[in-house]
Amino acid sequence: MRILIWIGALFPLVYTALRFSVEFHPQWLHDVLVFLEGHIHLILTRTPTDPLKFLSDLAGNSALWMLAITLLVTPLRSYIGINFLKYRRLLGLFAFFYAAVHALLFIGVDQQFDFIGVNHEVITKPFIAFGMGAFFILLLMALTSSKKLYAKFRSWHKLVYIAVVLIAVHYLMSHKTVTLTHVAVVGSLFLLLALRLLKR
Repeated sequence: MRILIWIGALFPLVYTALRFSVEFHPQWLHDVLVFLEGHIHLILTRTPTDPLKFLSDLAGNSALWMLAITLLVTPLRSYIGINFLKYRRLLGLFAFFYAAVHALLFIGVDQQFDFIGVNHEVITKPFIAFGMGAFFILLLMALTSSKKLYAKFRSWHKLVYIAVVLIAVHYLMSHKTVTLTHVAVVGSLFLLLALRLLKR
């Protein structure tokens, strides 16, 4: 199971490598990717026109979905009896990894480590403030996720509920137009959150 989690969690990195290496693909790989494009909802044969936006969106969405899968662990055990609890930390760390990449792309690439500029963006753009708040909560949880530290700081991990709300708002506000798909994504997060809370 751990291997499957690693494969699934690293898929966004593989997808990124495919998109940025299109010009170097051998013909057989290009033909395979063209075939796959006809059956899956992914672009595989074109380099991103806006690399920073592509990477930022992919990292942010990957963090969101890894967090959603992490939240799913408790409901699966409580309601269905499927116990993946021993994998929750790994899933959570992957969620943090992609959140960190998302944040570093903003701070390091978009703002070029201009922390005055970062502070200005946080103050003037609420959706960035919500995202930063969620990131620092995930950072705190990642730093205290070992068995020894988790036992000591377990109550701090309840901040994940606040992080989910912040992420949901950040996600919705980051889109110029909110579609039914965006609402469904946020609804899924809140449903998982509700299932966890109801079973406590």
